[in-house]
Amino acid sequence: MLNLILNFNELIEHLKNKLVEDVDVLLDMQSGIVSYVNPFSYLKLRNKIDLKDFDLITSDGVVLKKLSSIFLNKSIQRLSPDFSSYFKPLFKQLSTSKSEVYFIGTKPKFIEKSIQNIQVKYPDLNIIGSRDGYFKDEEELKLHIKEMIVLNPEVIIVGMGSPLQENYLIKLKRAGWSGRGFSCGGFLHQSFQNTDYYPNWVNKLNVRWLYRIYNEPKLIKRYTFDYSWFLVVFAYDWMKYIISK
Repeated sequence: MLNLILNFNELIEHLKNKLVEDVDVLLDMQSGIVSYVNPFSYLKLRNKIDLKDFDLITSDGVVLKKLSSIFLNKSIQRLSPDFSSYFKPLFKQLSTSKSEVYFIGTKPKFIEKSIQNIQVKYPDLNIIGSRDGYFKDEEELKLHIKEMIVLNPEVIIVGMGSPLQENYLIKLKRAGWSGRGFSCGGFLHQSFQNTDYYPNWVNKLNVRWLYRIYNEPKLIKRYTFDYSWFLVVFAYDWMKYIISK
């Protein structure tokens, strides 16, 4: 139990130190890996991923943004990995710089169409490769990591869901890759349908969670039970963190 508490303390400490306050920090980053945290991914990551390997963490949604202000005394922007948020200026920057970009994620039947849609939206984006996010075993993943080290793209966008996408970026970084890596959750899956997944009115009202339930009913448990449970778990982790100080 003590080890778990120490890990949770470290998790809170990493959030305090690595949560990105504004988008310019992401755009100015020359190398490193970035993940996001939302209520669902927090529950997935807290027991399985050591965030010390990540250089930056973004707040995916308004819940963590508000909690950061209350508990961490830190004012941050919502920086979600999609075109309603920081991917818009990031992809514009990458298009201008002609940086080599590699995408990995979603299912085999979706990835090709997703990349086509992204390329239409950003015709100058230098996409040098892509593949789905499924590996038959650990050996195939290891072989892929070696291939990526040889290919050495400047930027990698990874949408495999938590904690798989975080594990992927950590393995890549530890193998010696020194580019910029971003986890993106369901972004590639959503781009199969439409790169502008969220209508403007949804973004203005901050009801992206409700729109996702409408569009993807299988997520209803995530946005009801899991998000409610996150508030309990985060409060517990925070109290343990305060007690340990």
